[in-house]
Amino acid sequence: MNEYRLTVSGDRYVVDTDDDLAAWKTSVADAVQRGGGFINVINSAGFLTTLLITPNSTVTLQQVRSQRPEPWTQLLAEEAFTYEDF
Repeated sequence: MNEYRLTVSGDRYVVDTDDDLAAWKTSVADAVQRGGGFINVINSAGFLTTLLITPNSTVTLQQVRSQRPEPWTQLLAEEAFTYEDF
């Protein structure tokens, strides 16, 4: 599961999503183009939050956790180093 930090006009939300991220971004852009609209997000605790997005809203989305392993964990998984190497 991917985890994102969503900031809307200074208010922060942590959002877990497996949804289509491109579709979610499109819904935000559509709300702005219409002069305002509501979007729904499910936060990491599982609660539904409805946010009003307007042309004056500042929206940022930052990925804070992904399904990809960290590089060092991948090395450990591949057993790149063994005790005998030293």
